[in-house]
Amino acid sequence: MADFVSLTKQHAAKTGHTALASTVLQDRRGDTLPRQLKDERSRGGLPQQLAHGIERLSGVSMAGVRVHYNSSKPQAMQAHAYAQGRDIHLASGQEKHLPHEAWHVVQQSQGRVKPTATVNGTSINDSPTLEREADVMGHRAMQGT
Repeated sequence: MADFVSLTKQHAAKTGHTALASTVLQDRRGDTLPRQLKDERSRGGLPQQLAHGIERLSGVSMAGVRVHYNSSKPQAMQAHAYAQGRDIHLASGQEKHLPHEAWHVVQQSQGRVKPTATVNGTSINDSPTLEREADVMGHRAMQGT
């Protein structure tokens, strides 16, 4: 287990990614979320444009996905954001990670995010492949491609 934790820390140091809570936590990129998505945050669900993009690319319904803005939960996991099941938790000011985390909802719903270890009672998955996919597909969902 210690070897896995060391590898996870090395991966996080190299890429800025941290994987926890049976999902992969978002990196520390400096991207910003488009204004139209920020304006929709009061609904609690995914912003409509993002939901449509994710659904179009994945075929997975985003109905029932709940976004928790200004959540304290990511900090407790030393992250900016994370997705677990159909819940996305974003720390204050971390909306830029929403497209990436929305794609993690897809990955989880497809059964592709399997815990690879447990650290302090929390299941984690440290797949660079899933992280890269979430980066690319989250971006594509926002671009409409």
